[in-house]
Amino acid sequence: MDDDRIGAVQARLARHAVDSTGLELTRLWWQYFQLGGEAGMLEVDAYLHGCLALPALHRDLLASAVNDLVHDAPVARVPFSWEILGSPDDAGPRDHGSRPGTGPRA
Repeated sequence: MDDDRIGAVQARLARHAVDSTGLELTRLWWQYFQLGGEAGMLEVDAYLHGCLALPALHRDLLASAVNDLVHDAPVARVPFSWEILGSPDDAGPRDHGSRPGTGPRA
């Protein structure tokens, strides 16, 4: 699976989690920023709506931010890029961890 498709999957799942839980964009952006994200709030919003691609590192930071903020909600967690890369639909490696810091660095 190429990086654009991975990014699209992550964006779609992140937006679903945000919409399903009523998570405010400002709160999401702040959590992402605290994790080291550098994209602005407008870029994050555009990414969530499929209008802007972000590098894997920033997509994974956003996934972590979303997962942190909605962990008690009954919504599927947003996967990290290496988890999608190692999914059964891809011929890539399958031994990457499922937590931030256990997979490859972008």
